[in-house]
Amino acid sequence: MICSDKWVVQLVVDQCKAHGISHWVFSPGSRNAPFAITVDSDPFFKTTVIHDERSAAFFALGMAERLQQPVVLCCTSGSAPTNYLPAITEAFYRNIPLLIVSADRPSAWTDQGDGQTIRQHALFSDFTHSVVHLEDGEFNETSLWKYQRETALLFGKLSPFGPAHLNVGLSEPLYQTVDKTRSYERVIAMRHNYTIPVEAIDEVNQLLAGKKVMVLCGQLSPNPSLLQALGQFSERSNVVVLTENTSNLYHERFNACIDRSLNKISAENEADYRPEVLITLGGAIVSKRIKSFLRKSKLQAHINVGIENPEIDTYQQLSHSYVSEPASFFQALNGIDIPLSTLNFHGKWKQLDYEAKDKMPAFNPGDDVLTDFHVYQAIFDLIPEGSVIHMANSSVIRYCQLFDLIKGCTYYANRGTSGIDGSTSTALGFASQDEHLNVFITGDVSFLYDLNALQLRTLASNLKIILINNQGGGIFRIIEGARDCEQRPAYLEAVHQGNGAVSKYFGWKFKVVRDINSMVDSIHTILNSDEVNCVEISTNAEQSPMALKDFFNFVQ
Repeated sequence: MICSDKWVVQLVVDQCKAHGISHWVFSPGSRNAPFAITVDSDPFFKTTVIHDERSAAFFALGMAERLQQPVVLCCTSGSAPTNYLPAITEAFYRNIPLLIVSADRPSAWTDQGDGQTIRQHALFSDFTHSVVHLEDGEFNETSLWKYQRETALLFGKLSPFGPAHLNVGLSEPLYQTVDKTRSYERVIAMRHNYTIPVEAIDEVNQLLAGKKVMVLCGQLSPNPSLLQALGQFSERSNVVVLTENTSNLYHERFNACIDRSLNKISAENEADYRPEVLITLGGAIVSKRIKSFLRKSKLQAHINVGIENPEIDTYQQLSHSYVSEPASFFQALNGIDIPLSTLNFHGKWKQLDYEAKDKMPAFNPGDDVLTDFHVYQAIFDLIPEGSVIHMANSSVIRYCQLFDLIKGCTYYANRGTSGIDGSTSTALGFASQDEHLNVFITGDVSFLYDLNALQLRTLASNLKIILINNQGGGIFRIIEGARDCEQRPAYLEAVHQGNGAVSKYFGWKFKVVRDINSMVDSIHTILNSDEVNCVEISTNAEQSPMALKDFFNFVQ
């Protein structure tokens, strides 16, 4: 088999193969050519080439999220890897395993005026669990032992701990090839045991006895074992489970629309709904209301459960942190006999959910002007069961939390850092490895921010884009304080004249909708199309926030 003549490159590629990592996302360049030559020659590997490094990194993030396994990012040196940073921060805060392989000049040339040579070694050190620098050079057994050990340990931590960085200094010439005659792989088996000890479960059970308990679930990948265990745990009458659509936990006993429930709680009866013990799991929470509500609650205990971010203290009252798989944690609690509780904390919260849910169908934002609320009503009526729903950030993710979960659907969003950059690329990366209908709901600013993703249409013909264009950052008309700011139009919303028509130039089928009557038909058409398809729905920026306010008043 033909490969690069550089043994360091062969070692990195061999280690990927030995650890079962087959997907590489390349961005073109010269310094990383030895990796392209070696990977392209081996049928074990699957490659995607994306010119824009920022888009490439988010695309790889979406792939890794869908595959639930590491994906390699590989680029040339200098400014190229700096464009990876937004996606790497997202991966870091969500423990998504990206392996960044950045080609570099030999370290002797750093800061010496050579082209595309920057201080690259520790570029991502704050957002990766491991950083290893390798240097091209004369082969010797000591260097081999060192590099094998360092890379084997790095690979062993990828899946549980998220992104890692391999920086590889390569000297010229870069395009020489040889017949591969030796394997440089080395695997160090690493076992990560996150089973919670019996004494800890006894401690937790004592904390919960006779208390009002709230379980708050953040962003999670679908997990049937956790769903079953948490559903059983929620049968305790003193327990309420709050989820968001990004939790991917669908159960009739859970409250899935947090803001909708909180909206019905008055200042006079807040104490009835405040928990005494809070259990948190998963990643980021979208709802600002629940964060404020819990920070004002006087908790007797806050227990955080999870492998990632064990020290996180979002509600400023963390008292116990268990580095454990949440499914194992609740399975262990379910195995303990508990005394019957006279509290009906679950019933109080569930009643809020039922009352708001019953009022939803009767709410009509009006028929004269097309608003954002009209669009979300239609989307959640029309998306079929079993679809994958991708949500851009800002107003999109918040509107989507107001509607009941669609059974069988899974929900994804870049909530690690909650940025608007790269949301289209992430959805495309996920859809490229998925056979289901993927629906990407985005706003105009997010859409325009990631236009380069549209050139990747052939990788995800199953992805449909619904673009809601309210001519700027519509969320700032919703946020208290921002909507009254004099600088809002120019600096916060960044009002613009752009639209989704640019998608036509990248080969997407495109249609724009400006009225209520044609909106439903257009959404239905796009969801049932076999083509790469984007529909833009132009909404009224002035009326949209008023319709949302009317909604909260109506369901209160």
